[in-house]
Amino acid sequence: MKDRIFLDTNILVYLSDTGAELHETVKEIFKGIAEKYEIWISRQILREYAVVVSRKEDVEKPLKPQEIINDMTKWEKSFRVIDETQEITENLKNLILKYNLKGKRIHDANIVASMMEFSIRLLFTFNVRDFQVFEEIQMFETQHLEETQSEPNAIIPDGDIQ
Repeated sequence: MKDRIFLDTNILVYLSDTGAELHETVKEIFKGIAEKYEIWISRQILREYAVVVSRKEDVEKPLKPQEIINDMTKWEKSFRVIDETQEITENLKNLILKYNLKGKRIHDANIVASMMEFSIRLLFTFNVRDFQVFEEIQMFETQHLEETQSEPNAIIPDGDIQ
C-alpha cells in the first residue's frame, strides 16, 4: 500500500498553468509523487482551485467556466477526494482552539483537519509558512522521493499536464 500525500491548491494551479514559473518544477516532482504516493485532495481544494484559476490577479490567463469544470472533473477522477464531514469539523474546532486561529488561517486548519481524519501526514505545498505551525502534519520535501526514480510513463491525470 502506498503512503498518502495531500496536495494543496497551489500544486494543482502550477500543474495546470503552463505559464506559471513553477510549472515545470512541479510537473517533474509530481511524476515522482504519482509513482510513490496515493494522492488526496479535498472539496475545499477544488473550490480554491476554481477561485484561483478564474482570476486575472492570480493567473496569467484565467480559465473559462467550462475549462474550470473540466479541470475539477479531471482532478476528481485522478485523486482521492475528501468530503467534508462532522468529524472534520470537530478536528477543525480542536485546531482552532489549540493554535488560537483566526481569519484566513482557518482555511489552512481545515485542510489539516481533513488530512487528520484520513491519517494523511504529508502535505505538498509551496505555502509552507501557512502550515508550519501544525505539528499534526509534515511538509513534503523532494528527499521523500529519493528512493523513487521518475519514469517517463508516470501517471499524470489525463495526460493533460504539459
